[in-house]
Amino acid sequence: MKKYVLFIVCAIAVMMSCKNKGQASEASGADSTAVDSVLAELNDTTPLPMMLYYMNPQNMMMVYWIDPTEPEKTKDNADFYNDIHNGWGVQNMFTRNAANYTKMLMNDKWVDIKFIGEVTKDPDGKTLYGGEMHGRPSIPSPGLKYAFANPKDAPKSDEWSNMYIVVHKDYLTSRKQLKIDYPDSEKPMPKAVVKKMEQKYGMTASHSQICSKIDGRYTQGFIQFVGEYKKAPKNPDNDYKKALALEVIIDGDSLYTLEVLGYYDEESKSCTWNADDGGDYCPTNIYAAFEGPKGLELCYRHSAPESCTVGMYLPRNGEINELEYACYHVMVDEQEPLWNKEIAEMQKLYLKESEARKDCPLKKFNFIDIDNDDINEVWMRDKDENIGALFTFKDRKPQLICIETEKMKASFKRSNDGRGSVKISGPAGGSSYATELYVLKKSQVVERFFMMEVEGEITDAELNGKTLTKWEAADYLDKTPSINNEPYLYWQEKEEQQ
Repeated sequence: MKKYVLFIVCAIAVMMSCKNKGQASEASGADSTAVDSVLAELNDTTPLPMMLYYMNPQNMMMVYWIDPTEPEKTKDNADFYNDIHNGWGVQNMFTRNAANYTKMLMNDKWVDIKFIGEVTKDPDGKTLYGGEMHGRPSIPSPGLKYAFANPKDAPKSDEWSNMYIVVHKDYLTSRKQLKIDYPDSEKPMPKAVVKKMEQKYGMTASHSQICSKIDGRYTQGFIQFVGEYKKAPKNPDNDYKKALALEVIIDGDSLYTLEVLGYYDEESKSCTWNADDGGDYCPTNIYAAFEGPKGLELCYRHSAPESCTVGMYLPRNGEINELEYACYHVMVDEQEPLWNKEIAEMQKLYLKESEARKDCPLKKFNFIDIDNDDINEVWMRDKDENIGALFTFKDRKPQLICIETEKMKASFKRSNDGRGSVKISGPAGGSSYATELYVLKKSQVVERFFMMEVEGEITDAELNGKTLTKWEAADYLDKTPSINNEPYLYWQEKEEQQ
């Protein structure tokens, strides 16, 4: 198994690796040949393309995968830059040149972007740790933040939560961008290539796939083998039986390959390369292709159910030399956070109704989507869950809906027309019973209804400040949301959040 060291702008930067990989060559030559091939790239000091995670127009970042602070050099870490598990150098290249990454590739078109700052802390002021890709805009990541120079260039919403290629302003002056075509349906790699690789490794291919055609010339894809790869390089840190897949690039009669080692389970006779891949090697997508001064340069993304690996492929001398930037952990089913400043704002709105409540501050919270519009409302209660309050939370700007008391508790209903309601009801003294009903649509309160009953008879009613007769009140109640919408309750306290 080989790993290649890349020197970048006078600093030695070595790619971080989160998978077991080795390179396989169809050309003759030892490790030194491949190293020479990579080191030849030193003649070009133009910063490499960067992968930007675009969640939405307000959240577009190059997400850090390692602490951006350069460690203090001591005798104990003198070999820091030569540590093959350390990707600080490449990330540092991006941070040092952040303002000069000004072009983003979107649907084969380059659009202008601008660097607007670095994010290192969450809204509560705690240091953020990299290496994770979040699916919620409310959960921040550390990294370099960008925006469109022209907001009209932003992708459509169905293109959000995606990776885009961003390049340094000088990169395109020395590169020719190549067209990439993706097959409309799944197609296998050429039979002759598959057979050649079977003969070389003495293994049987179980699956192969063409992932892209580049410049009408190159074919990029993979071959997956069954069984144990017994010739895999030994690694004391990963002393398990290996499975084998090959990343393959075909250029006429020339063949470039990259071994990707997985895990082989002898008992089940199964192979796996990524968590939850179901035994199938996940395709690698080429996001951008360039003809550089030394040859083909490919920006790739390898996505799996719980990970996303990004970097570059450099086909040289019969091998695919991989420059892996980062292997991100893709976070799924994360709980939405509630930040201290948001809790403080809700507490302020809650106390505004009555200073007497200052002795019962809101401590616990639940998220609940009252009107089923995919935007949560917030339900908070005091530590004993005796009193509480509900808030709309559109654009993370809380607005008070209503307040629970010891006797007046909340219940929820919804309808099929995009409306939902929260009802606060309970005894009001003697034979009186009070009801407050708040109807929401698109995360806004659109109706406020109040009613008093005595021995089951409506005595007073009001809708949006207008007095109703008991018949009008009864007719209104018949038209309010009627489908039960009781939430799953898991009360969280702020200190529980990690």
